[in-house]
Amino acid sequence: MRNVSYCPAGGRSSLLAAVLVSVRVLSLPLILQAVSFWSVPAAAQDAPVAPVRVIKDGPGSVAALLGSDIGGAPADFSPQGFFQGPIEIPETARYLKLPHRMDFEPYITDAIRIPVLDSAYVPLSIRTLRESTDEEVQEVAAIQLYRFAREGLADIAPAAEILQQTYKASTSRRVRSACMRAAAAGNLQQLAPQILDFTKSASDSERVILEAALTKWKTAEAQPLWRERVVNDRESATSVSLACRGLVALGDSESSPALLKLAGDSTADYLKRMSAASAVASLAPADSVALAKTLANRAEAERLIAVALLENQDAAGLQLAVQLAQDPQAAVASAAWQLVFRQKLDLLQPLLAAGRVHREAYVRMTAARVMRALPDAERTSWLHQMLSDEHLLVRNVARGMLYEVAGEQPALKEQMISLCAGSLQPASQDWQGIEQSLVLLGQLRASTFSAQAVALLNYPRNEVMVSAAWLIHLFPDVSVRTGVLEAALDAEKWLYDPAERAREHGMKQAFLFEYLGIMRVKEIEETLAKQFNKGVPGVLERRVASMWALGLLYENNPDPALAARLHDRIQDRNSPNPERFPVRRACLLALGMMRSTASQPIVQESWEIDDVSERLRGAARWVHPLVGLALPPAIAPIEQPMGGWRLNPYSD
Repeated sequence: MRNVSYCPAGGRSSLLAAVLVSVRVLSLPLILQAVSFWSVPAAAQDAPVAPVRVIKDGPGSVAALLGSDIGGAPADFSPQGFFQGPIEIPETARYLKLPHRMDFEPYITDAIRIPVLDSAYVPLSIRTLRESTDEEVQEVAAIQLYRFAREGLADIAPAAEILQQTYKASTSRRVRSACMRAAAAGNLQQLAPQILDFTKSASDSERVILEAALTKWKTAEAQPLWRERVVNDRESATSVSLACRGLVALGDSESSPALLKLAGDSTADYLKRMSAASAVASLAPADSVALAKTLANRAEAERLIAVALLENQDAAGLQLAVQLAQDPQAAVASAAWQLVFRQKLDLLQPLLAAGRVHREAYVRMTAARVMRALPDAERTSWLHQMLSDEHLLVRNVARGMLYEVAGEQPALKEQMISLCAGSLQPASQDWQGIEQSLVLLGQLRASTFSAQAVALLNYPRNEVMVSAAWLIHLFPDVSVRTGVLEAALDAEKWLYDPAERAREHGMKQAFLFEYLGIMRVKEIEETLAKQFNKGVPGVLERRVASMWALGLLYENNPDPALAARLHDRIQDRNSPNPERFPVRRACLLALGMMRSTASQPIVQESWEIDDVSERLRGAARWVHPLVGLALPPAIAPIEQPMGGWRLNPYSD
């Protein structure tokens, strides 16, 4: 047993609490959900999205590599040939964030950090609520319970009774509010009556938390409150939207007349109308479609509400939605396109030719998703044309759709590779299409286009020249060796040219260094060695790639002078401007690739004293076998105590 006390920051009380065995509570990752009112209608938020299979490339995903380094370096480790690891590109590709081979050869798992909350915290908060008479301290204790539950740090079910008692006994509104928020976050359904009582006079910010719980629990006792709120003109749009969500959760079809009246009232608050329209579309589909037909002939704002009224599977409603998808107003057309896509995307097939060139970006993106679900040769060609779209999201969505289709349709994959290859024209001003084509060719592992990519290494747009270098380094081709070497040397000069300051020659050069290292091109050694200087211009990745490539140039051939320079970078921990972790990690890997047994003390020192951040200690562990050392134990997960609370337990 241990005694604990709390210290309220800025508080006025003290308390002793006895806590039995200390059991740490592991947290799950905190998932924050933004509260969005009717940007997507309520009925649509739970509607199934059209099935789109996500394809994992290569031998596995990046996630599958986690822990793959636990066995240390294999004796024959030697990066060469085409890249065989996962090529995962986010939905929106950023040319400065394209994956590097050096980060996967080898792949070092980052340290696992587990947030932990001392088991004394929940009992301390409970006892504080029970024994303290200070309202400020009670509020802080209840808020801490709310945060423990909201952030997944602890189960606060044992606090249900004291939260209920404190709510009934306290005269402080702030204390009562904190207790109810804790109950809602902790999923304490037995406190639903108290939450319902408090939410009647709560503010919108409180109702967002409290009524989300009542809706989740489908609390039938809240039905009269929500019905009354829908017809009360004095209620806010936020409160009405919460009420509509609650009525939908309860399946309260008897509230449909009031909701229909509100949705069709052109004098009412617009957000309230939209909330009511979304709710009644689910509760009374036939009636909502009838109202939508009326509103569809009115002004743009009314037609948007008509779209919300059609969020159901009613056949007549879907036909009206298809008509609204051809509306001259972009906002109406966009909303209708997305609605039909969610409900029955087949109906959009006749509109694809117009949708892919629509002036509204969301319509074009939705058209791309329809073409992905219903692919053929013509639509593959259309998707390829959309790679040149002026809108960043549209062209990235089109590329993503092509990539997914390629995993299911081999014939269409060959077609899109041919189309992308045809886009790689140095004289073309279609930089958007060239960039997306380069990225897609990399994703599809199209390995025969290095010559075309070399011709793009000095393209006027950074996006193109960096993406071209990226494609080259994925699939090293000996035939472009001279061109790549010249481009890397030219980039070295341009980095010091003020006229080229806006150009990303540094990132381009990083990919080229990786290629030259994989191909063991010794002529680049002098340029690589310049990167030991921390003051050189260019991005950090350029220096990291240099260290990694030097290790390849001296693979199985430890050079004492080079090893000494690598040691210097690894041990640069405490200077006024210490070496960056990624560079130090690459230096450790270089020592391993060199099989530098003379570097054993440096590797051991790094393993023993360096931080686990940015995979530094993991790299030191991984190279142990390559330098003739026994593999150390795996790095254990790091328990990271969660602090910063106002009430804290203290051991005697």
